[in-house]
Amino acid sequence: MRLAIFTTLLVVPVLASAQVYTWKDASGKVHYSDQPPADRKVDSRTLRPSLSESDDVPVAAKTAAEKREAAAKQAKESGEKAAQAEKERADDAIRQENCERARQNLAGIESGQIRYRMTASGEREALDGDARDSELSGARRAVEINCAPKPAAKK
Repeated sequence: MRLAIFTTLLVVPVLASAQVYTWKDASGKVHYSDQPPADRKVDSRTLRPSLSESDDVPVAAKTAAEKREAAAKQAKESGEKAAQAEKERADDAIRQENCERARQNLAGIESGQIRYRMTASGEREALDGDARDSELSGARRAVEINCAPKPAAKK
């Protein structure tokens, strides 16, 4: 099977060349044909496939370069969009985690259980009265900030 394909590939260029006959008729008109006329003297030429560059090659090369450039630009933009989407997903996960922590803290303060905080000297201090109210308002602000709907994306 491979031998048949190989042989075919070797024969195709030979078949691509063609014999062309040219002659002039009585009125001086030039004729071209792959069959020689029987009653006239003819010039014959063998035409082979052209291996030179055509006039369209520079245009095609330019178009190919433009296509590569456009593809590179599109790939870069696509990568940037993917990176931006990944960053937004990570930010949303952090935001969700912060929201959950803020809600748990608020629920703990609102539960009425005794809560403590560390003083500057490193001692535990029970939260009561004004200190508890201050922590409660801070916890509510944290819930508002972290659990608020995400602002609309700017374009």
